[in-house]
Amino acid sequence: MNFQAHLKNMLEMMQEEFVVLFIGGCLVQLLISLSLGILTGPLMGGYLLAMIRWLETGRRCEFNDIFAGMKRFGELFSVFFMMLLILFGYFLVIAPGILMTVWWLYVLPLMAHRGLTLGAAMKASKNKVSENGFFMHLVFLLMISMVPVFIIYIAAAILPPLAVLQYFLFPLQCACLASLYLEQFTGFDPEKRGKASAAAHGFSQPPADEPPCPPPVPDQNSQGRTGCVGGNVQPAW
Repeated sequence: MNFQAHLKNMLEMMQEEFVVLFIGGCLVQLLISLSLGILTGPLMGGYLLAMIRWLETGRRCEFNDIFAGMKRFGELFSVFFMMLLILFGYFLVIAPGILMTVWWLYVLPLMAHRGLTLGAAMKASKNKVSENGFFMHLVFLLMISMVPVFIIYIAAAILPPLAVLQYFLFPLQCACLASLYLEQFTGFDPEKRGKASAAAHGFSQPPADEPPCPPPVPDQNSQGRTGCVGGNVQPAW
């Protein structure tokens, strides 16, 4: 689990898609709140899928992509019940909520990207977390959630207007999750995202600069002219 590479991908994504992802992220959060969480699956599913496609192919994000999950409402709506179960776990003694949050970290990306059902996605996510280390995934969640929230809370206590930063945390968290999901389930190398995107678009590495063509050298033995082809001096007759 390459934390540094995932953070780098997140920063690059935010730089290239700032307007769509930040404005779209605010709209997603607003609509989820207004719907009392009912639209969590369709809205977050489409939002994560747009980020996954960007990481996979370099495809530019559009507002239509973010809300594409609404077309799969019946398929992604069931995530709402998983969220209720996790909240119930936190209300008990917190520990069950943390356990389920880590286990089911990949449920939404799996449903949006691979089209798995809720039950199959929950099982696949739990198996992957157990296989690659529960503790490492817990640390990842702390890095993208608890630590930034704590920092924003301290900053807002000093300067209250900074509390608005919490609304911009959501896109950053989703971008890191999308990168981690691809690494864990598709063999995606987060350090080579740029090369993968270029290859997907049919681009290749820029060729090395060719040496400048030298000036023609007069031919002492004939009256012909000389020409330059590919950086070499050749007779032009």
